[in-house]
Amino acid sequence: MQLLWKSEDQSGAIDPVTDYRLRQSASQTGAQASDLWWSALLQLDGGTVAALDAALGAAFAGRYVIPAEHLEDAADPDLSDPDLSDPDLIVTIYAKPDVMTALNLSGNDYGVKTVDLGAQVSDATVTAGSALPDPEDEIAPASLKVKVVDPGTVTVAVIDDGIAFGHNLFRDGLTSSRVEGMFIMDAPKPNGSGVGRKFNRRQINALLLKHTHNGLLDDEAFYTDAGSIDFSSPYFSTTMFRRAHGTHVMSLAAGYPMEQAHAKRPIIAVQLPSKVTEDTSGTNLAPSLQKAIRYILRRSKQIRIGAPDGPIAPLVVNFSYGNFAGPHDGTSLIARMLDRELASTPEQEIRVLLPAGNSNMAQAHAAVSFENADAVSLDLNVMPDDLSSNYVQMWMPYAPATPPDFVQVRVTPPHAPQSMVVQAIAGSKQVLHDAQGNVVAELGYSFEPMPTARGVITLAVNPTASHDPAVHLAPSGRWTIELTKGVIDPDDIVEVRIKRDERLPGYPNGARQSYFDNACYVKVNEIGMPMPVDPAGSDCPIKRAGTLSGFACGKVPIVVGGLTQSNGQLAVYSSAGPISKVRGKPNANREGPDASARSDDSLVQIGVMGAGTRSGSMVRMNGTSVAAPLVARMVADGLEAGETADRAWVEAAAQASDSSYPPLDPPNPFATRTGGGRLRLPNPF
Repeated sequence: MQLLWKSEDQSGAIDPVTDYRLRQSASQTGAQASDLWWSALLQLDGGTVAALDAALGAAFAGRYVIPAEHLEDAADPDLSDPDLSDPDLIVTIYAKPDVMTALNLSGNDYGVKTVDLGAQVSDATVTAGSALPDPEDEIAPASLKVKVVDPGTVTVAVIDDGIAFGHNLFRDGLTSSRVEGMFIMDAPKPNGSGVGRKFNRRQINALLLKHTHNGLLDDEAFYTDAGSIDFSSPYFSTTMFRRAHGTHVMSLAAGYPMEQAHAKRPIIAVQLPSKVTEDTSGTNLAPSLQKAIRYILRRSKQIRIGAPDGPIAPLVVNFSYGNFAGPHDGTSLIARMLDRELASTPEQEIRVLLPAGNSNMAQAHAAVSFENADAVSLDLNVMPDDLSSNYVQMWMPYAPATPPDFVQVRVTPPHAPQSMVVQAIAGSKQVLHDAQGNVVAELGYSFEPMPTARGVITLAVNPTASHDPAVHLAPSGRWTIELTKGVIDPDDIVEVRIKRDERLPGYPNGARQSYFDNACYVKVNEIGMPMPVDPAGSDCPIKRAGTLSGFACGKVPIVVGGLTQSNGQLAVYSSAGPISKVRGKPNANREGPDASARSDDSLVQIGVMGAGTRSGSMVRMNGTSVAAPLVARMVADGLEAGETADRAWVEAAAQASDSSYPPLDPPNPFATRTGGGRLRLPNPF
């Protein structure tokens, strides 16, 4: 493959990944690209939704849609009000590529400060978004919309994929559900008017009654009727398989045997679109996550204690997703969204649980220091037969208004010449072309504005394989990234992170995770066991430390690592802190997770038992994703008992629990891996 680097003027894009994805889509799709709809999450710089709508309407009439649900949010004083000027307002939009490109330009005329491009969406999704929310779950009179519950009731909400909400662990009777609200975000509406179906408890009970025969639920008929599974659709829900992540997670957070159902644990669930879950990088997630959170907040306000106008029941939200990339200081769009949207209010106590992540051994993070050398090289292995793009972010230290040229970066692809230098200054960019002149990779600098206030050099690499001949392929193999010291202090660090790019079970995206493979990285100890912590005194830039999920770097979430319960050892995959400090702050939001909990029963019994997708079935799954809902269950019990059940409470409980473990070697894992300590939580099943 003949490859050639060329210097090009930087496009002035706010987000280089958004710019790259839009241009690659245009290159590969041709004339059809201009008719595609994309979703995105925008951060406005002190503007309003009304002002954004007016400005876009004058320039791009008919080529964008601001979902009408923002109008519903405006009527809710507890949600962000898009009709008021807000310095950190985050808005979902559906738009054509030319609109997205205009919004993504630095210094644009629309008051947009940051752009987080989501997935391509269908016409049906846009149609559904352009109308006021379908009252599919609002058919009852207003007096029946409020559920009056007993004191001590705590609502548990789950945002995930593949949620088999008809499972017997989520019922309190044969045809009686504990699920107060279910939102299947990519289910087609029965009347063909769009996608996204919402069910309240009465509707779920009617479906249960319709599909229960001789004391047994016909699961296939139930989920097909609900739109949760459709074997004729090109997209799918993992609910059609024997096990699904969301079902398992929800059972650990709020599942109880039907005969012993907990009357004080109503459930709200949101099943994210399969296309969003399929992209493990989290790139497509933000717009759907905002919709999911807003739905949960609205529905939870309908669960009142003692009377229709009584206090709102406390809410515990479990979101068992994670990512590898981003600034890792709590200032990413999703981290700020979680902090902003799910913070407790005077009217409602809210707790949110997140996993620490499973990237401790993924070799996807490097911390580059120039204390001992003026140049550092990273060996990046880009996998063959990878059907998805790869992205590497090199985050600069915090910068003043005019950032200095911290480092210079050059990249050498396999069997190709080295690029010219890309500097940490505006406009610096190199583009890799194949023999036909098609772009297969880019290396460029951009500046992430406040509150992040850091420059980032991004390497974007095309797929190395494709079933579509229009996709321009990049070479697989070892790419060398050379960072050379610029105007940077000896104790400053450039954080280098590879975006997550895995294939989840059942999903056909063909992604393969790239990784750093420097010879200095020590994977195992002298007896061949994986080393879960960096060797003492190692100067290798590839680090296990600092791998905590980028979603979990905010102040509000309770973050949970994973451990093997039988011996109390932290799971080798459980990600670790520390995270970066926010600019101008003396300390980071956190050093690592707040606590660790069961993610494997033992070294032999891998994983934790939880619900399968069919009623009566149980399966095993592992990872920090299953540790988080176990702590969510504990937090809900604590709120019911009148405890604060916040981050400090969980950390204190973990410290008390940790002291009861038998001596280990080492006796206490690093706090950056386990937080306050190791919780002894029983397996509910």
